[in-house]
Amino acid sequence: MACIHTYIKSCGFDCKAFDAYYYSWGQEELLNRLREYKPDVAGISAMTNEINCASIVASQIKAQLNIPVIIGGCHITALPERTLAESDAFDYGIYGEGEITMLELLKALRQGKLTDLYSIKGLVFRDQNKIIVNEPRPFLTAQELDSLPIPDYRNYYDENPKALAGKNEEYLEFSSRGCPNRCAFCMRVLGSKIRRRSIENIWKEIDYAMTKYGAHTFAFSDEIFLMDCAETRQLLNFMIEHGFQNKARWNANTRANQINADIIALAKKSGCYRLGMGVESGDAEILKAIDKGITLEQIKNAVKIIKDAKIELGTYYILGHPNETPQTLRKTVDLAIKLNTDTIAVGLMVPYPGTKIYDMAKRGEGGYRILTEDWSQFDKYCSKVLELENLPYKELVKWQRYVLVGLYLKNFRFIDLIRYLWQRKKALLFFLKKK
Repeated sequence: MACIHTYIKSCGFDCKAFDAYYYSWGQEELLNRLREYKPDVAGISAMTNEINCASIVASQIKAQLNIPVIIGGCHITALPERTLAESDAFDYGIYGEGEITMLELLKALRQGKLTDLYSIKGLVFRDQNKIIVNEPRPFLTAQELDSLPIPDYRNYYDENPKALAGKNEEYLEFSSRGCPNRCAFCMRVLGSKIRRRSIENIWKEIDYAMTKYGAHTFAFSDEIFLMDCAETRQLLNFMIEHGFQNKARWNANTRANQINADIIALAKKSGCYRLGMGVESGDAEILKAIDKGITLEQIKNAVKIIKDAKIELGTYYILGHPNETPQTLRKTVDLAIKLNTDTIAVGLMVPYPGTKIYDMAKRGEGGYRILTEDWSQFDKYCSKVLELENLPYKELVKWQRYVLVGLYLKNFRFIDLIRYLWQRKKALLFFLKKK
């Protein structure tokens, strides 16, 4: 949202971003701020589990402000026609990357040239009672990413130039877009090819964030940032040469098959303090079935190298893979306990639209049975969407609880368990009530 709103502003439009999540605003507070701003058009970004709420907000915006509403994000990217068909509150939809499509749409609306809508790539709209899905827009090239303005986060941080000075605040930065991996549970909303910004362009934003906002912790939000490749090594060496490690620190996601002692040593030297890594399953055949592209040996080796470097590590697991069994789940639990990483996240498989898992579940393959298509349930940590023929939903929930608690109890991390439960007490209450 920050990238799109900043780009639109740079092209001459008066635009403002409202981040209800960041400020924990309720719907009424958000609507009050919109009424005060008096926009001519509103845009909302939503993931699958957020699309119902986005539709409600859009309906309220239309009722109170009588303006068109644009919906963007990964859900409409996966289901462009169906998203508009399921909600009359959305007048327009943008699927794929939004910067250029949004600009062209706003120009057409401002000039009243509605016939131009047919030529806007990446746009979904209504012509009377018919939903029109235009051809997709090509992804921005690396050079085009470099040409985008630095995201303006002032709207997110109360116009406070030092708002990121707080201990727990992170500056979010994308050094690239796209992911070349083929995991069955992921839709790759930004494409299957990595498009990297130039090192100079990335550093320009880093330097700006430290100077403008007092940023001291950077979260590289690339789908996979730490990769053992020439481009990543060049960037990390550049950061070291410019003394980044003396001013700030960074965290990011990585993959087990990208980890070796050299790349981790370089990451540590450049200011890396935390990494996240998807493990997904403790069963070798499951890893093959979901096209994860990693092995159990690579996982164990990567965890050891990262731990030896004294870098915090969080690992992610999914329960309910195709043809999952109690035996494969036991392997996942045992592996999670053995790896004993600083933190873990354990989700239940969700068939997100646009993924291979979604297609399998719709066809009833892999032993799957879809329980609902209520999009609000499509949350991997609090979902009740999918079960398997030999693993009912209640059984999956039991295994989810077991792996979370087992990690701490079997590794005698009692204080960590108390801290974990306290920090997530609201989510835990919901979690314990799941049936």
